[in-house]
Amino acid sequence: MIAPLLRTQYPEITFGEVFGGDMVALGIVKSRKITGGLIAGAAASAVFVSAGVGVPSSANASCFSIFGIGNSADCSSTLFGVAVAIGQGATAHAAGFFGASFSVGNGAGATTSDAFTLASAVGRNASAEAHGLLGLGLSIGGADNTVVAGAPGSVLTVASNWFGSNNSITAEGGFWNRAANYGGSNNTITAQGSSFNHARNILGRDNTIATTNGYSNAAQNFLGDGNTVTQTGGTGNAAKNFFGDGNSVTQTGGTVNFAKNLLGDGNTVTTTRGYGNFARNRFGNRNSVTTEGGNFDLASNLIGTGNTVASQGGYYNRARNIGGSSNGLSAGGTGSNLNFAYNVGGDGSTVSVGGPGNINAGFNFAGSNNHVAAGPGPLALAGSIFQNGQTVTKTGPGIVINNFRIGGAASTRGQTGTVDRSRAVPARATATTAAVNRHRNR
Repeated sequence: MIAPLLRTQYPEITFGEVFGGDMVALGIVKSRKITGGLIAGAAASAVFVSAGVGVPSSANASCFSIFGIGNSADCSSTLFGVAVAIGQGATAHAAGFFGASFSVGNGAGATTSDAFTLASAVGRNASAEAHGLLGLGLSIGGADNTVVAGAPGSVLTVASNWFGSNNSITAEGGFWNRAANYGGSNNTITAQGSSFNHARNILGRDNTIATTNGYSNAAQNFLGDGNTVTQTGGTGNAAKNFFGDGNSVTQTGGTVNFAKNLLGDGNTVTTTRGYGNFARNRFGNRNSVTTEGGNFDLASNLIGTGNTVASQGGYYNRARNIGGSSNGLSAGGTGSNLNFAYNVGGDGSTVSVGGPGNINAGFNFAGSNNHVAAGPGPLALAGSIFQNGQTVTKTGPGIVINNFRIGGAASTRGQTGTVDRSRAVPARATATTAAVNRHRNR
């Protein structure tokens, strides 16, 4: 095939030279095929080396281990385990039974143990761990985030971080505990102990959110910086903060209690023990709202600054402030039930009802520096309307509003009121004057 072509083009070449040339040509073709195969094989090897799959990489950029095959210092797995790490200094370790670990990013690390666990760390220096039975730990996006889901003995725990930086998220202990962070930075979110507890933070920075012990409890923060939201023990309780900075919301023990702050800065909202109690602040700054023990009690503040509102135990007690500043309200107490304390507007007033006592009410409306007290009663009502500097008290059954009184003894003192104090005549003096006039008329 080659010889006739050569004879036609080069008649001076002999048959032997042609035959020998044909053999040389064939040798050249064969050598090129071999060389091409070697080059293709080298190229394929280079791809695997660069990915760190099956061949250790001198740059330590990635590694892979499955079912205990391909174990190294940076990637390891056990039977039915998978570990994949991609990135400079990335590590992945899948221990236990049916575990999977994935890490992507320089310095990222993922670790699993126990059984049926999954850990995934994506981002620079991200860390994700999953332990116990059915633990799920996810760190997706951002940098320097740490996620730990589960511990030995935990069942179905979930911890996750979605973007943001330098966040720490932990869900441990018990059954179906969950902790999550969405964005923001320097946040710490923890759910641990007992079962069905949940802690969550959405955006913001330097927030601390935690649920500890108890059952079906929740702690949550939405936006804002430097907030502390804590729920400890009990059943079906919740502590929540929405917006605002530097707020402290705490719920401790009891059953179906709620502590909540909505907007405003530097507020303190607390519920402690009891059943069905609710402490809340809406708007305003540096307010303190508290329920302590008791059942179905309420403490509430709506706008204003520096107000203190407390429901102090007993049943169905209410303390509510609307507006104003530096007002103090308290209702109830041990053995006190159905007491109501209200303030609307004004500054520096106090309203105290019950303590101990039942079915009493006290209020201050649009006045400042008033002091109103009702109880122990029962059925005592004391109030101040459009007054300043008044002291109004009612201890037994009856009504006292400003200088108006129905039933029982009352005490009303003050500098400012509807009556001109300079012209007021004591009741005893009036009676004496009338007697003298009658004597004179005789």
